Amino acid sequence: MTSTIRAGRQVESEQIMELIARCVQVMQDGGSDQWDESYPNREVIQEDLEQSNLYVCEVEGAIAGIVVLDENQAEEYGAIHWVQNQGPHLSMHRLAVHPEAQGKGIARRLIAFAEDHAVRGGYTSIRLDTYAKNSSALRLYKSLEYDLRGEVNFPGRTASFPVFEKVIG
Repeated sequence: MTSTIRAGRQVESEQIMELIARCVQVMQDGGSDQWDESYPNREVIQEDLEQSNLYVCEVEGAIAGIVVLDENQAEEYGAIHWVQNQGPHLSMHRLAVHPEAQGKGIARRLIAFAEDHAVRGGYTSIRLDTYAKNSSALRLYKSLEYDLRGEVNFPGRTASFPVFEKVIG
């Protein structure tokens, strides 16, 4: 399977929103309220594309996964005890793989891309959160040596969000 990771394009916003809608359906069918119709919404994705922070993993001409890489951290991260306090820090958001492409290593490829992006960009760490009910993501980050630093809560969600950090370099 040949894949390419590149910056997402404005003209792909509909295809990206379809991928997100499919992921939301799978999450909700599995009992998770991590994402819904209000997040991530079209405005969030449009801003990601405008800022050139959204990357896509393209497989055979179709978008199989996405990830957003930027320096934006949730205000709630201020309460976390980080190991690497010297910046800058890269934040990973909205990692999603199309349900039909899951289990094929696409998330791992996107995370490897994020780590390479961090090294090339001079970042000292990668920070992220995921939903406590997202057991596959929790296993994935732990297997890739992301260290649990604490947890945060976001309004409207029934479970907490474990927060991870990986020191780069």
